[in-house]
Amino acid sequence: MPIYKDESRKTYYVSLSYMDKFGERRYHKKRGFRRRKDARTYEDDFFISLDEGAIKDALPFTHLSNDYLEWYADRRKPSSIKTMKNYINNHLDPYFRNIDVYNMTTKDILDFHKHMQEKEFRGKKLSKGYVQDIHTALSSILSHGMKFYDLKSNVAALAGNIENDEDYTWNYWTVAEFEHFYSVIEDLRYRAYFRLLYFSGVRHGEQRALTWRDINFQEGYINIDKTNYNGQVHKPKTKTSKRKVYIPGHVIEVLQEYKAWYQENQPYKEDYVVFGSFYQSIGETTVGKKYDALVKQTDIKRIKIHEFRHSHASDCINRLGMDRETLAKRLGHASSVTIEKVYGHLYPSTEKDAISGL
Repeated sequence: MPIYKDESRKTYYVSLSYMDKFGERRYHKKRGFRRRKDARTYEDDFFISLDEGAIKDALPFTHLSNDYLEWYADRRKPSSIKTMKNYINNHLDPYFRNIDVYNMTTKDILDFHKHMQEKEFRGKKLSKGYVQDIHTALSSILSHGMKFYDLKSNVAALAGNIENDEDYTWNYWTVAEFEHFYSVIEDLRYRAYFRLLYFSGVRHGEQRALTWRDINFQEGYINIDKTNYNGQVHKPKTKTSKRKVYIPGHVIEVLQEYKAWYQENQPYKEDYVVFGSFYQSIGETTVGKKYDALVKQTDIKRIKIHEFRHSHASDCINRLGMDRETLAKRLGHASSVTIEKVYGHLYPSTEKDAISGL
């Protein structure tokens, strides 16, 4: 680059342009050289320092993340793929861009943590749990680099994840609140839909994938072995998600009433979906709009549809006294650890239980 002379000071200076490790154009200016030769030497040394430790065959982060996503998409369910795409496209790629993963450091990871904890979405900071999930995705991408691109270390794993001191909070309805909501529903299909959802604790996608063959009216249970995600039926979330869920008699009665209406008003086969027509269930958005309209007719707080599941779990604990292992099996969790993490605060402490027996 040319060397410039500062006529007022009778000295020389350099004005340099270069690409940083993130692939961003940067500029650097240095003044005060007495001789043009000194300025030229400074310029040469500056670019030598930038090149030190450079890898001949660089691997931009976006190349690695895209390769990982292709690998990931062949091995995961659509819901998981969608989540990973969100992490990469909305957070990881925009931040790391073309940084050479071979030159990434733990300091880069710590800087990313700070960036994410200061980042806002719709006027609110991201939850620490969400930032933790993004870090886990980043660590998985770098592990992929170690397996397939000879990356020497996983700096995300070395740096460690952020600490999460936030409480996991959610809303729920008591049985009385649900019955108040239920009282304004006139459509038989939605009476059956929301009653089953509340008193079974199944996931929304699991219920939308139900066929008539999955309901055992005699034994009083529903069989969960699939889920509906974005209109497509897939295997359930985990192996332990495959289960029989027993439901109360009053729910069976509503489902029987609904089945009679279904058979009278539309084509019926055992493998047709319960809540929909033929093999196509009613849309998640359609259910959401109907739910919002019904809630507006009441004076109770609105909860998310997924919180029907939390409501059921809370009822099983508070009213029925269901133990952790039984509840985990009912909800389709691999162990009671998840129950303790999410619902542990609803259980009386061991010490309190012991004292109550004195």
